[in-house]
Amino acid sequence: MTLVRSAVILLALAAPAKADVIVGVAGPMSGSFAAVGAEIRAGVEQAAADLGGIAGEPVKIVAVDDKCDPETGSAVANQLVGKGAAVVIGHACTGAALAAAKVYAGAGIVLISPAATNPRFTDERVGPAVFRMAPRSDLQARAIADHLLAAFRDKRVAFVHDGSVYGQGLVEATAKLYADDGGVPVTTEAFTPGEKSQITLAGRLQDAAVSAVVLGALPADAAVIAREVRGRGLSAELIGNESLGLAEFRALAGDAAEGVVFAVPRDLARAPGAGAVADSLRARGAEPGNAALAAYAALQVYAAAATEGGDGAAVAGRIAASTTPTAIGPVSFDGKGDMTEAGYALSIWRGLEPRPLE
Repeated sequence: MTLVRSAVILLALAAPAKADVIVGVAGPMSGSFAAVGAEIRAGVEQAAADLGGIAGEPVKIVAVDDKCDPETGSAVANQLVGKGAAVVIGHACTGAALAAAKVYAGAGIVLISPAATNPRFTDERVGPAVFRMAPRSDLQARAIADHLLAAFRDKRVAFVHDGSVYGQGLVEATAKLYADDGGVPVTTEAFTPGEKSQITLAGRLQDAAVSAVVLGALPADAAVIAREVRGRGLSAELIGNESLGLAEFRALAGDAAEGVVFAVPRDLARAPGAGAVADSLRARGAEPGNAALAAYAALQVYAAAATEGGDGAAVAGRIAASTTPTAIGPVSFDGKGDMTEAGYALSIWRGLEPRPLE
């Protein structure tokens, strides 16, 4: 009996110990964007629990707060390298994401961001192991232009922006796409943000007899313009960026928000396989928003590619070459590392709720 017991012990000692797969989770865990960081962390934690392991090994999650700051992003990225992370899922803010990506690339670590939308993240891609699952913000322009071409190709369309890099960039990109495909922009207007009245701008739009106005502005300014336009009895459709879909815009615009159209990232919760994941996230007190669901799918993507083993470069190569079934649908990536299936859809304010634009 003693010999048998000793043999069992020796066999157990000889068996290779299972090593944890370190999954880094990075994002704004504090500050104004803490809700995004919380979603990313919840999505990864839920995916890890549902997967039960990666390539037969247990998963250990290490979460860090990049504070939406480039210097902090680089610092926490180095922390994750020191912890032995095989993959990092996270980073939402452009500066932090770009700084951190350089660190991961140097260490051969796969990075998948479920929330970074600035085109620079992949336009300035630092290596083949960097991927993005959130839609690029410049895809908003394409979604709005397609709507204009379908509904207002031969109508009078105005383009209005607040002069900011984001607002002006979106509006000018939309106008170019609209014009390139046969539309004729009637006027492009810039306004001074932060004003309590935009009566002059509303007057110019009225004089131009426009049928639609594309608006690149923050919620407060957009609300002022919407109230001025509707106050003059103008029925022109107002079409804007995703900030017009925020509750802040609806509250400030009041009845003038009715019928306002805005571009938002495709709602991942509407994917056929997302319902069960969303229920699980709610059960753990987490918000099943796009960042959470994309983070969940990101770990699924990594786990599928890591099954065959290999270093970060080998896993990244399989990610780039594959289409992976996930809770949010099939996921594949283009040559820049952007998720092929990511995109924007249009919604419209109806009463107090945003609805998909049919």
